[in-house]
Amino acid sequence: MLDIVFANRNQSYGAYQLRRAYPRHLGRALGMGMLLILCALVIPEILNAVSNAFPEPPPVNTVLVMGPPPDISAETPPPPTLPPTPPPERAVQRFAPPAVTPDEQVSDEHPPAIADLINTDAEIGVKDQASTGEAPPSLGDVPELPVIVETHAKDDDGEYSIIGVQKPPTFPGGEQALLKYLAENIQYPPLARENNIQGTVALSFVIGKDGRINNAEVVKEIGGGCGKEALRVLQSMPNWLPGEANGHPVRVRFTLPVRFRLQ
Repeated sequence: MLDIVFANRNQSYGAYQLRRAYPRHLGRALGMGMLLILCALVIPEILNAVSNAFPEPPPVNTVLVMGPPPDISAETPPPPTLPPTPPPERAVQRFAPPAVTPDEQVSDEHPPAIADLINTDAEIGVKDQASTGEAPPSLGDVPELPVIVETHAKDDDGEYSIIGVQKPPTFPGGEQALLKYLAENIQYPPLARENNIQGTVALSFVIGKDGRINNAEVVKEIGGGCGKEALRVLQSMPNWLPGEANGHPVRVRFTLPVRFRLQ
């Protein structure tokens, strides 16, 4: 059949030579494939036979023999005990708080000068006491001095983050009212609708002490005019309830995500 097909054609090269050599190549490939399959089946058996020819040595049992316990005599005297050392004491400088006392009970002893109390390392107490060594500060014999707490209303013009205030700013009516306001006032840009643009626009702004929105900007844009539309609705919002830090209204940086989605 091959000679009939290529009777009037050049048989020196080309398809004739490929078809002529095809049975030889096919037989060679079949033989190599069978040889690989045979090796895959025989090699595990050979390895198993070799491993059985050289068995592993049996485990060695090791026995640990312990000696007799040491001889403890009941007549061994206990170690000597040292007398307790008295704890060291710190130097104390007498300074009694001022108190209203009748004239006949007032002594002529003058209190120490303030400069002496500042320059000394001694503690303040109700009596003078010399130091007997280095000792940690003690809470004993400390006079009950009047405590004066000064509070100043701080007018802080700095800018806080949302996590740096005790009371974050809120939209009038809460989060649900904010979502409702955005849904009712945002108009989907026609360009974004035609190009099927969807995503989330992030707005960053500062809520002042009076609740007004300042320094509004778009920090994440998705294109199609969505960022401009979200910024327009943000600037038309009513005043928020300002955030508080230490009981006072402060300026707070707020980030608001606005999601655009086509139904």
